[in-house]
Amino acid sequence: MPSALVTGGAVRLGRAIALHLARKGYGVALHYHRSDEKARAVLAEIESLGVRARGYPADFTDLSETVKLAGQAVRDFPDLELLVNSAANFIPQDIENTETASLTDTMNINLLSPYLLMRDYKRWVNRGMVVNILDERVLKNIPTFAAYSVAKVGLDHLTRLAAIEWGERVRVNAIAPGLILPPPGRGDEFLRREAEKVPLRTHGSVDDICRALDYLLASPFVTGETLFIDGGGSKA
Repeated sequence: MPSALVTGGAVRLGRAIALHLARKGYGVALHYHRSDEKARAVLAEIESLGVRARGYPADFTDLSETVKLAGQAVRDFPDLELLVNSAANFIPQDIENTETASLTDTMNINLLSPYLLMRDYKRWVNRGMVVNILDERVLKNIPTFAAYSVAKVGLDHLTRLAAIEWGERVRVNAIAPGLILPPPGRGDEFLRREAEKVPLRTHGSVDDICRALDYLLASPFVTGETLFIDGGGSKA
């Protein structure tokens, strides 16, 4: 099996995706930021499945670290065939209250780092697929988390641009989760309460995201698409 580079792979959706790919036999180049202990645990679990894994700490607010990560992963995993951009930050500031530093950090993490990783993946790998993890907010106009929302809309557009430019060489798709995981520090009660706002009146799970990824991996005639895994929430 080939290998995958998964950003934000120590926590939340990135962790679930990294472990899912490992169970399918993928080697995993696992990016993480500050979650050293969690990253070690994920890497150990991946290796216990009999596949290769290596961790790469990098702070995506510093774009030079992003570029360095790309080069390291390509050198260490010459069989890379998948890039999953899952790393993200979530800062609850509307437009008026957005601090300059948090705006810069949010754009670097959620848009510019994926842009650079996609660029270098195309330059150096030039095969397989890129999957960008978005958010159902790309179809909504909600000022909360303003910088994050703008960055994800930009990444959605970048997904389509790259799919057109790269044609048959690299497929580029995205997954836009809705109510899947509670915010850090919140629990299942948050999910139950917010599910009342979702047309399906329920919340999803990380398994729904992994099934969406499986569909994209198994569908060579799909590119430039965003799969909304949100119970209809983006349409409400």
